[in-house]
Amino acid sequence: MAQDFHFKHFTISQNRTALKVGTDSMLLGALVNAKSPKFALDLGAGTGVLSLMLCQKFPSLQVDAIEIDAGAYLDCLMNFEESRWSDQLNVMQGDYFNHRFSKSYDLIVSNPPFYLEKTADMKRINALAKHTSKEGFYTIIFRIKSLLAKNGSCWMILPYTQLDLLTGYVNQVSLFINRIVFIDAKKSKPNSRVIIEISNSFAQMKTSRLIIRNEDNSYSDSYINLTKEFHSKELKK
Repeated sequence: MAQDFHFKHFTISQNRTALKVGTDSMLLGALVNAKSPKFALDLGAGTGVLSLMLCQKFPSLQVDAIEIDAGAYLDCLMNFEESRWSDQLNVMQGDYFNHRFSKSYDLIVSNPPFYLEKTADMKRINALAKHTSKEGFYTIIFRIKSLLAKNGSCWMILPYTQLDLLTGYVNQVSLFINRIVFIDAKKSKPNSRVIIEISNSFAQMKTSRLIIRNEDNSYSDSYINLTKEFHSKELKK
């Protein structure tokens, strides 16, 4: 049985899902920035960690979450029901490619399936959760375009190696990348991930860089300061 992951203001049960709370979600949820959003959508919600982080950041936010995997959906449902924001959270089990959403959203977050090749030794459930085709990746971007409110924004995390592909798809659907945060595992291991902000409006692109760990494997000051409002325990430097 997987151990619950305790945040400062909520707890994530992850007993039924194959994908546990990790650094990717922590980074994305902590970096998301928006101006007083009212309605948010968590595409591929997993256990609901991003939705709960959003509620902590934006106390009046209403969040819809959708998750296709039955086990992850049940974990997400329980995590929502046991949180202080239960009346602001709604989770649906289904495929967000085909689901008929009833509204547009001024904030969308997604930690999508972004690896384009499967390895032979990968567990099937992990492959389903984190792998897609180029066509599937394009469909995710097209779906975001159709669900994003005129003045809304979407935040995503993906491997640095997929940035050029995503940039091309964003251009194809007439969206714009407004911000890129380059994530380095360490200074000696640059460009592990990128976090991007996408919107319907052109703006001068802002870029920045964040290093997760120092060379001795301790957490960097930047990472500690970014995530300190979410981690239940003080991270060691």
